[in-house]
Amino acid sequence: MFEAEETTGPFASLHRIGGNLALDFANTRTWRGTPREIDHFADAGRILHWAREAGLVDAAFSVRPGAAEDFTAGVRRLRDAIDSACAAIASGGPPGPDALSTIRDAATRTMASADLAGAPLQLSFKGADHILGPVAWAAIDLLRGGELDRLKQCPADDCHWLFLDRSKNGSRRWCEMSTCGDRAKKRRGT
Repeated sequence: MFEAEETTGPFASLHRIGGNLALDFANTRTWRGTPREIDHFADAGRILHWAREAGLVDAAFSVRPGAAEDFTAGVRRLRDAIDSACAAIASGGPPGPDALSTIRDAATRTMASADLAGAPLQLSFKGADHILGPVAWAAIDLLRGGELDRLKQCPADDCHWLFLDRSKNGSRRWCEMSTCGDRAKKRRGT
C-alpha cells in the first residue's frame, strides 16, 4: 500500500485557516506563482498526510499503488473546482458552471455509496471517499450557506488562500497576519 512518510519539506503541516474543511482543502498550494511553489497534493502520499492531519483518515488508511494516480487526479480536480468557485465568489462574481459541476458530481458520487445512520445523521464514506466525501459535502454546505458574504481571498500575489472572515467587524484582510500580512507590512515599510 502507498503511504505518506512523516517528514519535513513537502509533508510539512499546513495551517488550516479557512474556517471550513473545503477551504482548507483548496488551500493546499503555497507560494503560488513563484519558483518556491509547493503543491501539497502533488502525489498520493502528500494527500494522505494532509487527510490524516485534517482528521479524515487514520494512520492505517492507504491507497493501492495502482490507484494512486487516479486518486491524486480526482483529489486535485475537486480541489481546483472548490478553489475556482470560491475565488469567484470572493471576487464578487458567480462561480463557474464547470467548477460547480465538478463539486456536484463529487458530492453525488460519494453520497451514492455512503452509509447513513443515526440522528443526527452520520455519514460513513468508503475508500478514497473518506477524503473526497467530507470535502465535497463541506463545499456544498459552504456554497449553500449564509456565510458567503464572509468568504475572502488573501490578496498576497503569492498566496490567494481562501478563508471565512469571522471577525466581528468583517475586516480581516489576510489569510494570516503573521505570514502574508506581516510580509506586506515589511514591503510597505510600516
